[in-house]
This record gives sequence, C-alpha cells and structure tokens, in this order.
Amino acid sequence: MGRAVASAPGKTILFGEHFVVAGEPAIAVAVGLRARVEAVLTGGREIEVESRNLGLRASFTVGGDGGGPLYPVAVAAAEALREAGIEGGVRVVVDSEIPPAAGMGSSAAVAVATVAAVAAAGGVELEPGRVSELAYRAEEVVHGKPSGIDNTVSALGGAVLYRKGVGARSLEADFSPVSIVLADTGRPRNTGEMVRRVLELRDAFPEVLGHVYRAAGALVERAAVHLERGEFEALGRLMNVNHGLLSAVGVSTVEIEELVYRAREAGALGAKLTGAGGGGFIVALAWRESAGKVAEALREVSGRVYVAPVEAVGVRVEERDI
Repeated sequence: MGRAVASAPGKTILFGEHFVVAGEPAIAVAVGLRARVEAVLTGGREIEVESRNLGLRASFTVGGDGGGPLYPVAVAAAEALREAGIEGGVRVVVDSEIPPAAGMGSSAAVAVATVAAVAAAGGVELEPGRVSELAYRAEEVVHGKPSGIDNTVSALGGAVLYRKGVGARSLEADFSPVSIVLADTGRPRNTGEMVRRVLELRDAFPEVLGHVYRAAGALVERAAVHLERGEFEALGRLMNVNHGLLSAVGVSTVEIEELVYRAREAGALGAKLTGAGGGGFIVALAWRESAGKVAEALREVSGRVYVAPVEAVGVRVEERDI
C-alpha cells in the first residue's frame, strides 16, 4: 500500500488580532516549527491515528462520526481520502514540533500535513490552496467557526495578509535577515473569553473604540508595505504600536508586559502579544544575529522560548512510496 510523509509549519500573528474579528486586516507568518505526518494506506475501513506528542491512539470508521482530541486528524484524513478517490483506510502518525494550545496553529498544521500526506500516499499531490480548503474542515471540528487564517498560512508559508470575508493573499517578502522569537507567559489563555471582553468594550464605547479599530486596520496596511520592502525596523516599530492598541482594549497582562519589555530591551526590533492575549505567548522580531540575545533575556522569566525563522515554504511532501 502507499506511504507518504508530509509536513506543514505553524504560525504566529504579527498584526491585527482581535481587530480582525470586526473586518480589519491581519498579517500572519509561518514559523519554522513543523508538524510532520506519516500516512500509510491500509485497505481497511478504519482511520487509525497516533500522536507521538500526546501519547494517544484512536481508530475511527471511514465516513463515520467520532470525538476526542484525535478526531480532527481523522476528519482531515477522511477529506483527503475522498478528494484523492482512495478506497479503504489509512494509518496516520503525527509528530509535531509545534507546542499545542500556544496560539501557533498546531491543529491547523497537523490537519494540513495530514491532508497532504494521505493524498500523496494515494499518488495525488494536491495544490496548497486545495490542501488548505480540506484542512479547514478539520479546523471546524476544533474551533467551530475558525477564521481560516491558520490553515491558509500553514499551507502557503511565508506571510499572509488576511481579511475576514475577503480571504488571504500572500505577501512577497524576504525574511532571511530576521528571526521570530516566541516566549510563553506561563499563564493559560481563554480565547473565547478574551474575544468576548473586547467586543463588549467596543459595544460599550463605539465612538471611541471605532477609532482604535480603524487605526489598527491602517497600521496593518502600512505594515504590509514595509514588510514587502524589507523595512524591518519600521515593521518592528509598528509591532510596538499594535501592542499598545491591544493593551488599550484590555488583553495585555503583567506577565505579557514583562516579556514584551524584556525583548525590546534585549534588542528586539519590536515585540507584542500574539493571539488572544490574557496569557499565552508574546512574539518578538529580531535581526537574526541578535535573536539569541533576545531569547536569553526572555528565558530568565519564561519556561518556553522558541527562536525560529519565518518559514517561506508551506506544506510539502517529504517522502513518498507508492
């Protein structure tokens, strides 16, 4: 039976979180931490899923319902089986470098890699855009009504400008001079609660918050220009401004602020919270030669720090035996 291995990168949001909910643009980039999935066609009627990271295994009937943390992977596999016209089942093994529940798009990267690996095992190499569309169906199981930005960035790689209801477009940029540094506050985050709080504040003071939202949208449009020009110092300054806007709508914390200011003082071009806020990770942009110093400063107060390049390549098939 066919076998293939595919991988897909995680992501971080550089600009626009929260404001994207109201239709303002956002920019996300793929990061050099990847989820790898091995798919082996079995000819049976089961989708067998193993996660080495979670230490879990489960089996699902092809075309059937299910539940549990591995069910979204089975959904992604089932979509790929259907798309590739593959009769029978598949065994899927997940091995990911991306920390789960960290706002780095772990579930989306696993779904994207699963779709690509299963299809490739059947001799079909899907276009990244189609991989993203199929992976989105697995993301719906995880998040209900996701924006789609996670699976889009993971499939395409690089940087993506996204607007709700409009879609995404890739930004042409050379990130080789810089690295991304991510640091965990150690404080659990509740995305739904933070989104609710921000929307409640906007509804309470629309004449004030409307200006903040429009400023955030204009900031993202300007950031896209600097990004494509390779003007990273300007990009870092805008990251700092974006952090200020997020603080203004109430999603920063003492732990986030400490990490943000430590990163800036250690030489980061810019630093801000990333994702929903209230906890979770911060993201810093640094010249590649300075990233180690920034990471070292953050490790003094954070138990999880990652240094990664922006990943230009999205989903890719790494091995194929048919």
